[in-house]
Amino acid sequence: MGLMARLQRGSEKQFRSVMEIKRIDFRLYAITDRHQCAPTPLADVVSELLDAGITAIQLREKDLSDAELIELARPIAELCRNYEAKLFINTSTHIALEIGAAGVHLPESAVSVTEVKAQTGDALYVGCSVHSLDAAQRREAEGADFVTYSPIYPTVSKPGYGPAVGITSLAAIAEGVKLPVFALGGITPARVTACLTAGAFGVAVMSGVMSPTNAGEQARRYLDVFSDCF
Repeated sequence: MGLMARLQRGSEKQFRSVMEIKRIDFRLYAITDRHQCAPTPLADVVSELLDAGITAIQLREKDLSDAELIELARPIAELCRNYEAKLFINTSTHIALEIGAAGVHLPESAVSVTEVKAQTGDALYVGCSVHSLDAAQRREAEGADFVTYSPIYPTVSKPGYGPAVGITSLAAIAEGVKLPVFALGGITPARVTACLTAGAFGVAVMSGVMSPTNAGEQARRYLDVFSDCF
């Protein structure tokens, strides 16, 4: 299947019944790591990304207590609202609700999407990390709105997830589920088109945009690729 046909197929995934899946209106999903941004405050970096045109941010700061995460998240949530961007909180559904985030992102080993939606109704988008087709299909059956699949390429951000799975495996995941699949892991701007050609709906990046300097410029390199494709 050629790139244009795959992009059309990916676009069609946006229009499934809202009872099954929320419409995903972003192609670039930025994941935070305040340690990579230091000494620049994370809120400043997120502001730069939003100003560049990124419309979806996952706050993934796993080493913080709930109180610390809420303190970090509140100004970032306000920034996202001002830019009409979506903020996702990693794992913590109750914090996502408390700060008015758009959604929650669940690790592969986290509670079921069914359980989250039973608690929150239709209030939150639910994204999920997956590392296999079985996991992607399970999350789809539970009602996930999208998944990130990783690691596509070797990455220093998540060295514990094993070897890179590659583009062929990404294509199998994209064919095996009907919900949007975001390619994650070692995705540079030069690799975006290959991921889209394999059937990814979009890409998720951490190291590619988490930088104490020039974060907005780095984000625009990714966004320029999507502008050329759509």
